[in-house]
Amino acid sequence: MTMLSKLKEAIRELERQKNELLEAIQVTGWKDDRPRRKTREIRERTDILLDFGENVIPATAPLPLNAGVTYQKWFSAARVIIAKNQPDRLSEFDSLYSRKDSRGPYAIKDYLGKPNIEKEQQFRLMDLINTQFEILAAVPEHLEYSLYDIELTAYSILMDDELGAARYLLKNGFLRSAGALAGVILERHLKNLLSKHTPPIKYPKKATLAPLNDLCKDKIYDVTVWRKVQHLFDLRNLCDHDKEREPTKEEVAELIDGVSAHLKNHPTP
Repeated sequence: MTMLSKLKEAIRELERQKNELLEAIQVTGWKDDRPRRKTREIRERTDILLDFGENVIPATAPLPLNAGVTYQKWFSAARVIIAKNQPDRLSEFDSLYSRKDSRGPYAIKDYLGKPNIEKEQQFRLMDLINTQFEILAAVPEHLEYSLYDIELTAYSILMDDELGAARYLLKNGFLRSAGALAGVILERHLKNLLSKHTPPIKYPKKATLAPLNDLCKDKIYDVTVWRKVQHLFDLRNLCDHDKEREPTKEEVAELIDGVSAHLKNHPTP
């Protein structure tokens, strides 16, 4: 199991614990029968100071005896995950527990510290806890995109290094080797374009440049680009097949420059 899979499993367990706490609060208090609202609407609601009027005394209900302890354990576990994996949202997560701004007079700790709370206060407490969980639940997606950025950076560096190697071979007169390496780079890039496409485009495991280029046509780039890649494929063949005539230095340089331009104009999505 990967670390990301373990993290998702841990968050699912924290979701289960959170749901159990909210269900326990409703057992001693009021059932949350409100229609589902979007996160933004919930946050706006939790920032409103309710006013019941001068002569109205709202009914109250007790919180479960262990609600505070249960929440504190949940909060500590969730906070560690956010602190280590998405620290830029930690202050937002913390502020829902103990606010240090002007968004509202009450935070989670203010409600959990009360022996009895009103119905609207109970719902606000539940909304605040759910909002904290939403911050936690967003961590895996943040990590996946971060890893994807690292992958793209490494891929880009690899391509640049290999193109540099191809130019070095060309400079020192190894024309066929330089052209063959450029062809390998182009083939790998076309496969990457297909696999990273949304949805991914399947290709045969041993597919060569021509069929890969055909699969990219229309779905990734137009016929004009397809023709340019086909020309690069023809130049690569001059370098790969001994029976053909010897490639010229200019042709190999055109191949390398063409591959470099294609990588820049059609980066991995």
